[in-house]
Amino acid sequence: MNLKPAFASARVSLPALLITLTSTLALLGSAPSARADNLVDGVSIVPAGSPVLTTNIPDPASSSVTPCDELGGVVLSPNVPSPLTATQIQIVVRNVAMAPIIDAAIEVRFHTPELVCPNAVLTGMTDSSGRLSLTLAGGGCQTDEFFGCVVRANGVTIRNFSNVKSPDFDGAGGDHKVDIADLVAFSAEFLGTSAPDCHDYDNTGTTDLGDLIMFAPAFTDASHCP
Repeated sequence: MNLKPAFASARVSLPALLITLTSTLALLGSAPSARADNLVDGVSIVPAGSPVLTTNIPDPASSSVTPCDELGGVVLSPNVPSPLTATQIQIVVRNVAMAPIIDAAIEVRFHTPELVCPNAVLTGMTDSSGRLSLTLAGGGCQTDEFFGCVVRANGVTIRNFSNVKSPDFDGAGGDHKVDIADLVAFSAEFLGTSAPDCHDYDNTGTTDLGDLIMFAPAFTDASHCP
């Protein structure tokens, strides 16, 4: 079967491409039904003439993860007795038309699962405004780690953060509490005797007052996982 004429133009539209694929499969005796399963994130092969719906397909550029977007990474911390403000994130999921997506299935996944507290809740559904609030409870440090923290909505990756940091910088080793070891490490970065790294929570290249404001309550409260 010669498909060359159908794909001769590099500027073929998506609906035209879907119609061509559907027609070809029909000739082969395997045309998909109107309820075809998703092949990849939010993309389905549908019968010719059916509309291509994007209502529930998240658009990463239109969506947001606060405050992680502003910090250039993720801050997590043990959440007992109370969570740090920087660890309380709000995810807003929108489609390409900037419309909020209701009941979008959210999943936050870390490259190193040991980072999170046992009671951490990292999944949920968006509300009528396309929003979901989660608390990132845990400890440890990952810098420049591809897939350090991935946020998915309806199976679509809307964020991939390479920096994951915590006042409990050694938490990935099973510590999961902010104590004197964390204070020593923070002080070394803050005073300049060590290069900015795990305690540069806002990823500015310096461990400064802004980072101290995030570290101090975790240390004074002796934050820990339950």
